[in-house]
Amino acid sequence: MFNFNKSFITGLLFLFCSSTLLAQQPPTKEPDQTQEIDGPTSRENPISNVPYESGRIGEPTCEDRWSNFLPILGQAACELGYVLPRPFGVSVGYMHQDQPFDVGDIFVGGIDVKTPGLAVVNEVQNEETTYTFRADVWILPFWNVYGILAKTNGTAIGPLMIDLEPVFPTLCRFPGNDCQIDTQFRLDYKGNVRGYGTTIAGGYKDFFGMIDYNRTTSDLDISITDAKATVISSRIGWNGKIGKFAGVLWVGVMYQDIAQTLDLPLDIGDNTLLVSIDQSTQEAYNYIIGGSWDINRSFSILAEIGMGKRTSQMLNFTYRF
Repeated sequence: MFNFNKSFITGLLFLFCSSTLLAQQPPTKEPDQTQEIDGPTSRENPISNVPYESGRIGEPTCEDRWSNFLPILGQAACELGYVLPRPFGVSVGYMHQDQPFDVGDIFVGGIDVKTPGLAVVNEVQNEETTYTFRADVWILPFWNVYGILAKTNGTAIGPLMIDLEPVFPTLCRFPGNDCQIDTQFRLDYKGNVRGYGTTIAGGYKDFFGMIDYNRTTSDLDISITDAKATVISSRIGWNGKIGKFAGVLWVGVMYQDIAQTLDLPLDIGDNTLLVSIDQSTQEAYNYIIGGSWDINRSFSILAEIGMGKRTSQMLNFTYRF
């Protein structure tokens, strides 16, 4: 099922936006004093064309753009010398994810076969690739909201052992109907994904922290019901410069709560029975590490990997305006 960075979520967190937050205004200097430069000044990078906070009173970083009406309080922030990302963004992304799922209820032809112990499925291994389009906007210097549209495709593989004779005694007595099933199933699936999310971010000088929440619904072609996913991720990191590199590096933790149903057709003689397997995330948490490179004020590239029982690789390209 789609997560995302999924997701991420993700490319879009550009958390240096809020730095020390707006409440911390620099003290007023006497006219005859030489203006001092505070900590953020050391972040200026003459090699890069991506600006950083100057830290100088009366040296605003505001752009004269049509989109200056957002974020709210953004004008006041840039007049204090803080550099904010452009308010609107669109991004396209790729994510590959591999993780085990626990199995809940198992139904055959609408009859529960797991509770009486007639069916056994230990776990299902899911491998999934998702292509995402996302649009976002900064409402406040520290608050971003976004919407997600995506296409996902994947494979579910797992062992399946079912004894159908107690459930369908008449059917199983017919010659050629093998009701003792011990096999491994493989289901290839695809679906359309839609969702929404929000990010809260803040920072101090070169360091930042953030938390992101998103919820998605996937219309999978192998499931009677939609698959739903809730993803919450937190990140802490560094925003700055290394030579010509200007961007962000971070580490974090991602939580996923995914529930979906696999519908598996089984042939019993001339009859086809529908086996429905409810599954959910086996390991809710995994660790993430990533970074983004700000090519200029408009374009950036983000990459992130996930580690643990759930592994993932994400690549995202964002345009801000």
